[in-house]
Amino acid sequence: MKEKFKEFLQRDFDFNDTLKVLKSPINVFWSWGVEKIYTVENSGIILKVNGHHWKHFVLITLAWNDTYTVTLLDGGFNPTKTMKEIYFDELQNRIDKEIEFISDYEGV
Repeated sequence: MKEKFKEFLQRDFDFNDTLKVLKSPINVFWSWGVEKIYTVENSGIILKVNGHHWKHFVLITLAWNDTYTVTLLDGGFNPTKTMKEIYFDELQNRIDKEIEFISDYEGV
């Protein structure tokens, strides 16, 4: 599986630490409808999501400059959008805006 995503992978990172960031607060993570979590060795996380805007895959990798890259992948694992240089404290919010958030959630 790593070969398919080799162009996106840069450095190894702690899968569990990144999941903690993604799950804080947990209700946002739950809203994504995560069905499965895959690791690409120690260099990437793939989430199978069922969000309001996106119902395929999200690939999360860590760049050499300690920022995350998030790539939306279609059902065939083909990239459709890539967002780079995301700091850890922005990671959940940036993913949420791409796959789930709608303006009706404001003020909730």
